[in-house]
Amino acid sequence: MFQKRRPAVGAPPGTLVFRGESVPARVQVVRYSPGQIESVAIAGLDDIKPPDRQDQLLWIDVAGIDDPEVLHAGGERFGLSALTMENIVNVPQRPKTELLGDKLLTISHVLNVDATGALQVDQLSLVLGPNYVITVHNQADGFLDPIRTRLQNAASRMRQAGPDYLAYAILDAVVDGAYPVLETLGERLESLEDDALEDPHPDLLKAIHQLRSQLIQVRRSCWPMRDAIELLISAETDLVDEGTVAYLRDTHNHCAQIVDVVEMYREAAGALISTYMSSVAHRSNEVMKVLTMMSSIFVPLTFIAGIYGMNFEHMPELGYQWSYPTALGAMLVTAAVMTWFFFRCGWLGRANLSVGFGATKLGIDLPDEPAVAASQSRPTAAPPAKRAA
Repeated sequence: MFQKRRPAVGAPPGTLVFRGESVPARVQVVRYSPGQIESVAIAGLDDIKPPDRQDQLLWIDVAGIDDPEVLHAGGERFGLSALTMENIVNVPQRPKTELLGDKLLTISHVLNVDATGALQVDQLSLVLGPNYVITVHNQADGFLDPIRTRLQNAASRMRQAGPDYLAYAILDAVVDGAYPVLETLGERLESLEDDALEDPHPDLLKAIHQLRSQLIQVRRSCWPMRDAIELLISAETDLVDEGTVAYLRDTHNHCAQIVDVVEMYREAAGALISTYMSSVAHRSNEVMKVLTMMSSIFVPLTFIAGIYGMNFEHMPELGYQWSYPTALGAMLVTAAVMTWFFFRCGWLGRANLSVGFGATKLGIDLPDEPAVAASQSRPTAAPPAKRAA
C-alpha cells in the first residue's frame, strides 16, 4: 500500500515532501527518431534536458522520488510548475489527467502482487510534451522494459509515431498490468469460497477481509483511471494525435472491463462473509443435533433405570430371576429402535458441503464435466489480445 506523503498543515502550495535521506534516483534516457535511437541506461543531471533537435523525441524515465536534486533539476528544465511537482512527488495522488498548456500530466497506479500475496501499488506520473515524455515512479522492477524493447525495433509504430503514442503505450502497459493482479485475486477468491464451505476456520475470516481490502484498493486505482483516459480521448489539445485516440479508446475499454471484474469480485467477497457465517452456524447446528440425539436416546434409558432404582419394598419385578437381563435388554432395544428411527429420518450423518464430487454422492444430478466448469467458473480478467508493435 501507499505510504502517505503530506506536507504540514498550513504549508504553502507546491511544498514537496521527501522521506528521510536522499536516495539516488535511477534515470534512463532514450532519444530516438524513425532512423536512429540512443539509450543511456544510467543517466546524470546533464542528460535531463529537452531534445537537441526538432525531429528527435525524448523519453526520460526516473525511478525514485526521494532524490531532490534530480527532481528539482527536471522540473526547472522542463518548466514544470510547483503544483505539478507536488502531484509527482507527494504520493499518493488520485489517477487523473491535467492539461498544463503545452504539456499534459497523467497520473496512474501500477498494481502488482508480490510473492507473499500482498498488493503493491506504485504511482506513475507521466508528463507529455511536444517532443518528449517524462515518467516518474518509485519502483524499479522493470515493468517498462517491454516498452524499451519495442522502441529498439526500427519498424515499430512507436518509432514512427510521435510522443503521444509512446505515452499511450506506457499507459496501456499500466492498465494491462492489472489483469494478472485480478487473476491472482480471483484464484484466491475461489479458494476461499471452497474453504468457507468445507473448513470455515477462524483464520479464514481474516483472509476474506484482507482480500476485500485489496479489492477496494484495486477499485480505487482503476475506477478513476478510466476517467483519466477518457479525458485524454476528449481533450482538445494538439499533444494527442487523432490516430492515437483510437488506441486510447481500446485502453479505455480494457479499463472498463477491469472495473467490471473488480465490482463482481467485491460483491463475491462480500457474499463470502455471509457464506462463512452460515457455514459456521451450520456446523454448530450439526454439533447441537448430535448432542440432542444422544440425549434423546438416553432419556428412556434413564427413565427405566430410574423406575427400577427406586427403593420400594414391594416391587414384584425385583424378585424375578431374569429381571436384570430383561431391563438391560429393554434398554438396548429402546436405544436401537430410536437410532433406527433417527437414521430413517435422515438425522444421522454430517451434511456434505463440498462442491463437485460431493454433490454427486448426495444424489444431485450434475451436467457433464465441461458444462460444470462453464457454470461454476466466473468471468475472469483475461488479458487482451496482443497488439502489433
